[in-house]
Amino acid sequence: MDQQDQTQTVNVKTLRHSRARPGRETPALIVMAGGDLGKVFHFDQEDKTIGRDVEAEISLRDSLVSRRHAQLYRQKAEDGDAIYYVIVDLHSTNGTFVNGERISKAFLQGGDKIQIGNTMLKFTFHDETDHRYQVEIQRRIELDELTGLLSLNSFYERLERRLKQAQRSQSRVAILMMDLDGLKGVNERHGHLAGSFLIKSVGRILRKRLGRLGEVGRYGGDEFIAFVPDLKTEETLTHLENVRAAIAGHRFSFKNKTVRITLSVGLATFPWDGHSVEVLVTAADAALFSAKRQGKNRIVVYAQE
Repeated sequence: MDQQDQTQTVNVKTLRHSRARPGRETPALIVMAGGDLGKVFHFDQEDKTIGRDVEAEISLRDSLVSRRHAQLYRQKAEDGDAIYYVIVDLHSTNGTFVNGERISKAFLQGGDKIQIGNTMLKFTFHDETDHRYQVEIQRRIELDELTGLLSLNSFYERLERRLKQAQRSQSRVAILMMDLDGLKGVNERHGHLAGSFLIKSVGRILRKRLGRLGEVGRYGGDEFIAFVPDLKTEETLTHLENVRAAIAGHRFSFKNKTVRITLSVGLATFPWDGHSVEVLVTAADAALFSAKRQGKNRIVVYAQE
């Protein structure tokens, strides 16, 4: 439980009112500073809880943010159809600040800066052009440019949230480290463009076959990382074997040349092999190293010594 402190109150005269914008503009919060830099949270008809809890509608990776830190909601004016946007502090430990001033409740205007822990958010209004722009920026932040898979930071964020959910529901999560076998030889024979082509092509297969079960990211170079929740180890291994065999049996065509590649996989499982992202990824990486040492093109399950 978070320790609570006394929430300060500001004089109601200092609260400013911002009416909803006409047309098709919609309110949004943009993370300007903090661990979630660049993220955009659009504010629809529903109230939004801001907090560190993975169940919060606006979940922030910030240790100074309370699990349920603040609430953002719409309020209709009593004298008409105008809509105001309001933020309320939920008796958080470290407080909620709007434009540098600690508040218990504030009516937001476009351009207001909201400080929660080490995270700075900007309240703004987006039209369709703004929305498309922010979606593209978010896509570039979250996805690896070559493969279209999750970037490593985005993957770690989703894995961390999934582990917290699994801990609450007492369920399992399989963590997979995967590496292409012999890519160096492909680069030497066919050039680095062929190597990039294989990384992209294998990423597409992984996204198609594992993406429907969990999340897949690019770890770096020719390494991939994934997690699959809620399946027994035997079921996960069956899916992985299908993926491994599909890649090993695929004839990749690059500039009218047939190129072959195989995949080695290491598997670790929450909660038996660890509880944190770091420990579980290290365990899966150790299993991957064992797969390489045993001859490659195989799957190895982590075994604690």
